[in-house]
Amino acid sequence: MRCVREYVAYIKGFSHNAKLYLWSSLLGSIASGLTYVVFNLYLLRIGHAESFLGQLVFYSAIAGTLFALPAGRASDRFGRRRSLLVSEAVAISAVLAQVVKPVPGILVPATVVAGAGWTVNVVSSSPLLVETSRPEERPHLFGFHSALVMGASVIGSSLGGLLPKLFSSLMPAAADPVVALRSTLLVGVALWAVALLPLILMREERRSLSPVSTARSAGWLRVSLSDPRLVAKLLIPTLLIAFGAGLIMPLQNVFMDRYLSATPAQIGLVIGLGSLLTGIASLVAPILALRWGKIRAAVGSQLLSLPFLAVMGLVPYFWVYAVASLIRGALMNLSNPLIANFSMEILDPHERATVNSLLNMGWSLGWAVSGWAGGWVMQNVSYTLPYAFTFVLYLSSITLFYRFFRAYDPPLARPVRPASSPCSAGKG
Repeated sequence: MRCVREYVAYIKGFSHNAKLYLWSSLLGSIASGLTYVVFNLYLLRIGHAESFLGQLVFYSAIAGTLFALPAGRASDRFGRRRSLLVSEAVAISAVLAQVVKPVPGILVPATVVAGAGWTVNVVSSSPLLVETSRPEERPHLFGFHSALVMGASVIGSSLGGLLPKLFSSLMPAAADPVVALRSTLLVGVALWAVALLPLILMREERRSLSPVSTARSAGWLRVSLSDPRLVAKLLIPTLLIAFGAGLIMPLQNVFMDRYLSATPAQIGLVIGLGSLLTGIASLVAPILALRWGKIRAAVGSQLLSLPFLAVMGLVPYFWVYAVASLIRGALMNLSNPLIANFSMEILDPHERATVNSLLNMGWSLGWAVSGWAGGWVMQNVSYTLPYAFTFVLYLSSITLFYRFFRAYDPPLARPVRPASSPCSAGKG
């Protein structure tokens, strides 16, 4: 109970801007989860082919890759609040256009615009969390934000499954599946619009630009960093994780369906429980960071996930795979808020979004390349071989990250604090 009270105290102490951003993230993640479930079904019902949906995924990923660097430069130059407001308003307008006029001439350019807009949100989130918090509360803020996003996505996914049935029962015209799905998507757009209100109420953080930072921002597509070696140390492990994750995660449902003969309901249960456990793990992450340090906690959780990854590729039984997948996902994703927090803290404040955009570009490219490779290997060689490659890539990434950054963790405190909170032992 003392740990819970301490955690709640940290949450109550978050800054005004941080709390407003959490509200915006909550509403936006519900809208995102809802849209993720319904949007492709809507396009299929109105006659678009699966191949066209694949093209939209491609255009969205390419937009995210191409706009990541300009998005980071805009966020660093114009401020987080202003960049988020403009980009999210543009993205919401693009999604609305897709729902109201779902023809290829609108869907394709709107997908590119929306992908670019959401990219600003991704690259601005971590810098904003750092700049609206004190160092001692950042692990809790990052962990709570990650858990909030995951929990809200589960709520949104549930609404995406329930609202079409509700609209069909309440509105005679919505008995047509297309009308019910369109109405559900409009609810998602409305939630996204409401998510703008907390951003409007935020106060822009005042960040003075030094002459060096101003000079570095002269070119939108030219990157001149104060410490390129540090950025490379962050980027290399990220690329290795991206290549490993891309080999198995995009096709996890295919693996369960084709190799393990799982039903759609079983697949949905595993994915849903995985999101829930990831959210819970994000709440635990700051407690571990305070006790052992961000690097040790992140690397330790990732290492513990590897045996379960091996089980996923070696044991051909669905329920064994399901349990191993849930534990692996929770342990591996527990490290995400810790690494995001650590990465933003060690960077020049005026380069945070720019470097975050480079990390996201690396992740997108790694995911895209290895996703194609994983599909080819599963189809032509073996369903389980990609898991072996992922194991090696993950282990390499974890080892390099620890070698690069182990010196940043403070020494472990000796256990001689009888009066201290068990949640704060080793704090530093």
